[in-house]
Amino acid sequence: MRRFLYADPTVCVGCRICEAVCSFHWEKTLNPKKARIRVRRVDPGLDVVVACRNCEHPWCVEACPEEALQKNKQGIVVVKSKKCRGCGACVEACPFGAIFLHPETQKSIKCVACGFCTTYCPVNTLRITTEEELAALKQQKVIQHECGNLLEELRVEREEKGGEE
Repeated sequence: MRRFLYADPTVCVGCRICEAVCSFHWEKTLNPKKARIRVRRVDPGLDVVVACRNCEHPWCVEACPEEALQKNKQGIVVVKSKKCRGCGACVEACPFGAIFLHPETQKSIKCVACGFCTTYCPVNTLRITTEEELAALKQQKVIQHECGNLLEELRVEREEKGGEE
């Protein structure tokens, strides 16, 4: 099962703590340009965490002329830095925009679903998950939303009747 980092954009507050934690974990510096994940502001109040989805058929792996990107046994796409020459073919190939060039080495960097950032998210929206787990979570949220609407309708109906049972 492919595992990847997911953040619900309806919960993310755009604090970018995950970027700081990621860059510190991997680079021992607080520099968001060295983070393996990025937070992108789509609209005011809507921030999206961009991280590798470890695609089943990763275009980035196919695009790399040096075979520097490979899928490991756990299904995580990893960068073999010694092979990477920083051509950026993988960056261009990624449909999610989730591979970046390191600002100093110009070699590819990406999220490997280590989960370190999930510990520090102040709103607990970051999680390492699978497509199956994410689908179940979304289904659960839909059910909760619909049940909440139904309960609200019943409450209003009861109030309109004067609280009669």
